[in-house]
Amino acid sequence: MIDTHTHVVAADHDRYPLNPRNLSGQWYLDAPHTAEELLAFMDEAGVAQAVLVQAVGAYTYDNDYAADAVTVDPARFASACCIDALADDAAETLRYWVRDRGMHGVRVFAIARENSWLGDERTFPVWQQAADLGAHVIVTALDNQLDELREMLRRFSQLAVSLDHCGFVDTHAPEPLLALADEPNLYCKVSSIVLESAGEDAPAFVARLVGAFGAERVMWGSDFSQTHDRSYPELVALAERGFGELSPAERQQCFVGTPRSLWSSLA
Repeated sequence: MIDTHTHVVAADHDRYPLNPRNLSGQWYLDAPHTAEELLAFMDEAGVAQAVLVQAVGAYTYDNDYAADAVTVDPARFASACCIDALADDAAETLRYWVRDRGMHGVRVFAIARENSWLGDERTFPVWQQAADLGAHVIVTALDNQLDELREMLRRFSQLAVSLDHCGFVDTHAPEPLLALADEPNLYCKVSSIVLESAGEDAPAFVARLVGAFGAERVMWGSDFSQTHDRSYPELVALAERGFGELSPAERQQCFVGTPRSLWSSLA
C-alpha cells in the first residue's frame, strides 16, 4: 500500500519552528509525529511508501520540514509543498521548492465557502510552473468550488490533478463530484475523513467512485497524523474496509498503481 496523504511534524521546534494556521485544531501539538515515527507505523501496518503533504495547519507555507523529511528514506517518501499561490513570486517560489529542495508536488490550498480564488488568473503561473517542472498538483477545495476546479482542469489539461478528501463532497449524494469524471486529468483522493463521513456506506461510495473515475484515478490517503483518533494501523484497516467491495485488481490499482503513476519518485 501507498499512503498518499500524510502530515509529519518535527520534534526540533528550534530548527523547524511552528507557524500554525487556524484550520483544524492543534493536532500538531496533540499528536505530532516525525518522519521516523511515521516509517515505524508504516512498517507495523504494512504500508510501503507515503507522500508527505505540507502540514499547512502546523507550518503554513514553511515547507522546510516536509522537504527535509524525505531524506529520512527517499525510496519510501515523496513530498508536496504548499505556497501562497497569489503571491507575486509564487511561480519562482514553487521552482525553489521543487528544483532546489527536491520536492515532488504542490498543494493548492484553496478552501473557501465564499470569495474563492481557485480560478483566479493570478494563480495561472503556478499551474504552468508545475507543468514545466513535472510537479504533481494537489487541490484542497470544497464541493462548492468544483465548477472552478473544472475550469482549471480544462485550462491546464496537461496536468494531472489530485482532489484532496474528494472535495469534502457529501458521500451520500456525490453527484457534483461524479460529474467531474469526464475530466480525464482529475484524480480522487479518498482519505480517512471521507471514509468516516460515509460510515457503513464507505465501500459502496468507493465502488461508485471507481465506477465513475476508474481505479486508475482513485487513491487512498490516511491524513495521519492530523487524523489521530485511532492508531495508524487502524486507519489502514479503515481503508481496507472502505475499498473492500473492489476487485483485487482494482484495490491493487488504487493502493499502489495510481499513486505510483502520479509520484514518479515512488515508482
